[in-house]
Amino acid sequence: MADADFTSDDEEFDSVPEHLRPAIRAELDALVRGERPEQMTWIEEYGDDGATLVDQPEEIWDHEECHVTHEDDGSWTINLPLWTTEESPSDLSAQVDVDASGKATLYDVHVL
Repeated sequence: MADADFTSDDEEFDSVPEHLRPAIRAELDALVRGERPEQMTWIEEYGDDGATLVDQPEEIWDHEECHVTHEDDGSWTINLPLWTTEESPSDLSAQVDVDASGKATLYDVHVL
């Protein structure tokens, strides 16, 4: 009897896989430097005076608010909490999508 070939549903992970981290880090660093102005709305409107992002620490990769989904098409959807000068982490989070080739795109910044 041959092994059955099947397609599973999307897989969820407790942490960001190591091989995805450099591409995601590049997107987060660009956000911190202000190079993603289209994603700054929630950051500028957060709290009474807006928020100031800091370089994101290593603990983002496996933080309890980190949500990682591996899609059936080989892509990934990752939601990560964001650290600010005021909160570690804040209620702000970033959604980064990584396509099957490994290219990361900062898709959205929002409040949890």
